[in-house]
Amino acid sequence: MKTNARSFKESVFVLSGEELTLPFGEIRSLILTYLKDSKIQKQNERIVTSSLSDLDSISKVTQRAAYCRFGGALISKSKNILSLADQVDKDLVQENRTFAVDSISLTMAECGELGAKIKSKTDARVSLENPDYVFQVEAIPEGLVLGLSSQGYKKFHWRTRRPRARRFFLPSAIYPKLARALVNLSRVKEGESFADPFCGTGSLLIESSLMGMRSIGIEITRWISRGAALNLKHFTLPYESIIRADSSNSLPLREIDGIATDVPYGRASSTKGKKTEKIMEEFLSSASSCMRSSSSRKKYLVIMHPSTVDIKEMIRNQGNSFQLQEQHLLYVHRNLTRAISILERTAA
Repeated sequence: MKTNARSFKESVFVLSGEELTLPFGEIRSLILTYLKDSKIQKQNERIVTSSLSDLDSISKVTQRAAYCRFGGALISKSKNILSLADQVDKDLVQENRTFAVDSISLTMAECGELGAKIKSKTDARVSLENPDYVFQVEAIPEGLVLGLSSQGYKKFHWRTRRPRARRFFLPSAIYPKLARALVNLSRVKEGESFADPFCGTGSLLIESSLMGMRSIGIEITRWISRGAALNLKHFTLPYESIIRADSSNSLPLREIDGIATDVPYGRASSTKGKKTEKIMEEFLSSASSCMRSSSSRKKYLVIMHPSTVDIKEMIRNQGNSFQLQEQHLLYVHRNLTRAISILERTAA
């Protein structure tokens, strides 16, 4: 995110409209990835503010988040819409650039009114199709907030990476939007190591590689592991390795920064005759050895599993090397609700 020299104290994010707890969980995890002691406030179901103020970090959070449609520096707060523009000047918008005013909570007329004032103060041109800057104005309980992104409208490319657009396809493959959220919940930064121990067709590996992580996949079935490698090559994505092994017995990893995975269950997945509960019990034990945490570096394990599995009891039986931090539920059909459990590795 590039703006002229101006320091900011807060950021604002607008979440997508799904009626789930997952969008807030994802944005919170991402903010804490880049500023571990950030103050985060959920203004309403879709508006989140935080003390994350570094523009580069705000940009990374915004571009990484699957369930976020806008992220930017928080410019001003006011109860009067036109007063929001008092902090906008030519130092904020580069010369000969275009802008648009957008909102999910205000009318087009109100956005146009604010846009006219911003135009008069900056001499910038309005472009509703492809602006260089986006001013986001939203209603919160205390009034209104104005955010600014210098990256234009956020663009999504889920369709190009959908399971059936890949070289290798299985019905159990996860869609890229959910796969990206799972990776983000693990709080792994670009350049750090990420593993999916039940990688299947490589859905999570594709997203982690796109976000610049050192991606490692593990898959028990030879032909599926080859398919995952084929999918990564199809998108010309680098990855560390795809290992053929049984992750439930032992993880062939010495140390990893974060793990996210969808454990096998149901007819479309290969469980090699094991029940999901047994797979998860054995996997938790093997994962704890390669995810040693410290007071300065917390590590997270994200598992998507049937909600009928009592993961709290598993953690207790396993020796409490993990703590359940949060859980999100995704309804699939009347016989299946998925749980996304985020576990923090306790300090060694």
